[in-house]
Amino acid sequence: MTSSQHSHGPLPGEEAQPLLQVHHLAKSFQGLQAVADVNISLSPGQVIGIIGPNGSGKSTTIDLISGFIKPDSGDIRLRGRSIVGLSAADVAELGLSRTFQNGRVFPTMSVEENVAVGFHRRLEANRPFRSLERLPILRWVPLIAQTWLTLVPGPASRKELVVEREAVQTEIDRFSERLEGRRFQATYTLSYANRRRTEIARAHVSSPDILVLDEPTAGMNQSETAEVLQQLLDLKSQGQTMLLVEHKIDLIEALCDQVLAMDGGRIIASGPPRQVSSDPRVVAAYLGNRRPPTDTPLKGQSHVLNRQNALPPVSSPAQRPEGQDPASPGSPAGKDTVAETESQSEPTTGKDHVLLDLEGIDVSYGQVKALDQVSLRVPEGSIVSLLGGNASGKSTTMKTILGLLSPKEGAILFDGREITRTSTLQRVHSGIASVPEARRVFAAMSVEENLRMGAFTRKGRQEVDQDLETTYERFPRLAERRRQQAGTLSGGEQQMLAFGRALMSHPRLICMDEPTMGLSPKLVDQVLEQIAALRDQLGISILLVEQQAELALSIADYGYVLQNGRIRLDGPARQLLGDERVRQAYLGKVSTE
Repeated sequence: MTSSQHSHGPLPGEEAQPLLQVHHLAKSFQGLQAVADVNISLSPGQVIGIIGPNGSGKSTTIDLISGFIKPDSGDIRLRGRSIVGLSAADVAELGLSRTFQNGRVFPTMSVEENVAVGFHRRLEANRPFRSLERLPILRWVPLIAQTWLTLVPGPASRKELVVEREAVQTEIDRFSERLEGRRFQATYTLSYANRRRTEIARAHVSSPDILVLDEPTAGMNQSETAEVLQQLLDLKSQGQTMLLVEHKIDLIEALCDQVLAMDGGRIIASGPPRQVSSDPRVVAAYLGNRRPPTDTPLKGQSHVLNRQNALPPVSSPAQRPEGQDPASPGSPAGKDTVAETESQSEPTTGKDHVLLDLEGIDVSYGQVKALDQVSLRVPEGSIVSLLGGNASGKSTTMKTILGLLSPKEGAILFDGREITRTSTLQRVHSGIASVPEARRVFAAMSVEENLRMGAFTRKGRQEVDQDLETTYERFPRLAERRRQQAGTLSGGEQQMLAFGRALMSHPRLICMDEPTMGLSPKLVDQVLEQIAALRDQLGISILLVEQQAELALSIADYGYVLQNGRIRLDGPARQLLGDERVRQAYLGKVSTE
């Protein structure tokens, strides 16, 4: 796509008029001020980043701009036209396209089909009565017309179909090494990073006037983040106007022309990236009471702000092989980039009783083997980390333990009893709970309703009520928002809710999938402290699936490293923390030792 396809930049000698103007925007939920007096001016071709700790109002701001939430007061103008009160679909028709914090793809549709959905706004010949689509009584007319043109396309429809295919191909080519070979795969089979890439491609295929990105690199490691940054820089060079929310300060500084820092629903600083990132108010908001290094600006402190990037940097994104397939062709099982340990020692945590035991688990998606003879143990009262890059098999292991996937071979034992073929409900009854990837709260339900859902297997209302109050004591923020819809919470608050919901079932083991994803550094510390407290205060065992090795191993007792569906390395957490082979497993390099 060339810049001529966008009418973004001003003509020579012409002063750029703002494409998007936000005036005194405000929004409250149940009396809690989420956004207060926010003002934004976004010019054609400009890239503005919004940063701030979890709960600062970032995502609420872009939800308001894109029509998913209605503001209490203020105005939002797109090309001079007020869009307050318009639905998200209407705002999208006017040229604003977006991605979401937790990633939203159509899981049973292929990559190509997902991207093609984004082209719908550009259809004209195949939407002859599009002006009637918003009219409740007449909306059946355009539906019938579109169905007919799909079955019996006319010349104009066929020509438009060719344009659509070319546009979809252009977007897939943008992520060619990652998506081209997977274009016909259902997106639920993709790694998290490739689902995010698919979502970006779907958002951009409509040639939007404004591309809004909510944490586009959440859950990606450094190499993957560098790839996406380069792709976003390419879009910027073509004149694409962007508004993005992101925690990774290095990406913000490399991509954005201007940065807005938010805290408590208000903009506390604005200006060039380096100026904002070094502002003491921004540092305090992000890091809380921690004292950052005093001899470097915030960019130098981004190793603290950007703790999601725990592994050392990669010299070039191209050095990282795709590694997305659960099993790479040409790599014999057991002969991958990291040599296996000569003798895999058992987890030693001071706890003798093994609560969870996986023995030789094999899982496949069709002809592709996702897990190959995976064996691991979680002792009672311990934290065991399962590490590995994207598509290494971590989430598949979690789903298998929870009963969402059935192994072809191997056995799963819980507290000495085999549960390999038992249902997920039976496993919950036996004491296994989960904190899923991307939190998965019930968005339309209140905080308290979500918590009570965690106790759906239990009887005795009085005991459940007591546990509910105990959960509120553990997470005071949830008590403040008990009547608020869960979907309106910040990412960090939703993570607290996911923790609390899991605790309501009185579990003996909690499986946590990427609990620090998309959280600010201050909140990452709080989440890690909560995980350690579950072990130390409540005696709950934790299986922690985490892409970021340094974070996971900092609180774990024992760790396993997955690569291409096989356990390549395991040992006490302190030993793995300084083991170069862990890095090699993430980056796909061959050990020379």
